[in-house]
Amino acid sequence: MSRLPDIMSRRMLMRGAVAATSIAAATPALAQRGRKVALPDDPAGMVATLSDGIFLNSNEHPVGPCPAALAALAQLPPLSGRYGMAFAGQLESLFARQNGLMPDQVQVHPGSFMPLRSVALTYSTPDRPIAYFEPTFDQGFLGLNDQSITRSVAVPLSGDFAADPRTLLAAAPDAGVYYLCNPNNPTGLVTTRADIDWLLANKPKGAILLIDEAYIHFSDATSCLDLVARGADVLVTRTFSKIYGLAGLRCGLIAGRKDLLDGMARYGTNITPMPAVIAAEASLLDPTLLTSRKAANKAVRDDLYAWLAARGMRYLPGEASFAMIHVDRPGADVTAALAAQKIFIGGPRKHMDDWVRVSFGTPAEMQAFKAAFIKILA
Repeated sequence: MSRLPDIMSRRMLMRGAVAATSIAAATPALAQRGRKVALPDDPAGMVATLSDGIFLNSNEHPVGPCPAALAALAQLPPLSGRYGMAFAGQLESLFARQNGLMPDQVQVHPGSFMPLRSVALTYSTPDRPIAYFEPTFDQGFLGLNDQSITRSVAVPLSGDFAADPRTLLAAAPDAGVYYLCNPNNPTGLVTTRADIDWLLANKPKGAILLIDEAYIHFSDATSCLDLVARGADVLVTRTFSKIYGLAGLRCGLIAGRKDLLDGMARYGTNITPMPAVIAAEASLLDPTLLTSRKAANKAVRDDLYAWLAARGMRYLPGEASFAMIHVDRPGADVTAALAAQKIFIGGPRKHMDDWVRVSFGTPAEMQAFKAAFIKILA
């Protein structure tokens, strides 16, 4: 028997609990990325919009929080009026112990978006820009009308969409920050540790390498946290939104030398929601979570890649929790056609107008996607 109803109900409960506290009512709102719906003045109705389709558009984990996190969260409703301000420090210490770091080298935030932004504002200037490839996850560096919040140098990915740090350094030899999302979003492709080490060795003095490891656990890529432990000019961001399934709760962190984290202090840190910290702590303490979820994601990924290959369809062999697929037509048209069937995927990206990005769901969700997708492309 399919577990899809149970999975969807858990997703509805966890995502809805957050949505109900943060979304204004009765006006069109972005309930899911790229999907505008009229939200009712009713928490249950808002929650329902999170489970009335197949959502393969925002790289959310299809199962949500692990059982240990759900058990911890179940104890919290009577205590939801408490801040739990001290808990973030405990989470920082646990993450540090697990990764060979000192507690003062880890800083917890409500997600990883603000740390990315703070790094750009702190360590890049008009004279020393932030440099990165595109497309990538660059929203933290953009403001009104998608204009850069600082001076930026955006370098198009190569013809095979690989991120070559030599190209990045040549395009911005004076940068203050070099940013790599690894594996990259949206391509899913990995930048090798050898290439990262080369950039670290050849960057200008005082420049920072900012490595976003949001999807590192899905891949076989080597983390850069050991560079943090060695005191290198490296900052690493992590999130609990992806493999840990806590997207709606908002918890992330940044790791780096204490002086680099202290340099960002002018932009402050907000209180991370207490339920998010509790769920993140429970997730880190689950000894089987990463291994089992990586294996499940790989099984879905391998199945999709084999299915695409059998039909002669081009895709990027990424190692994350999503795939970029070439559709040989405007990707926005394919995205809209699937949305009409309540299957929501990610649309095209800059320099990739005839591609779409598909997040990996449950096997049942992927079967539904494949059936609709092949008909649309026929």
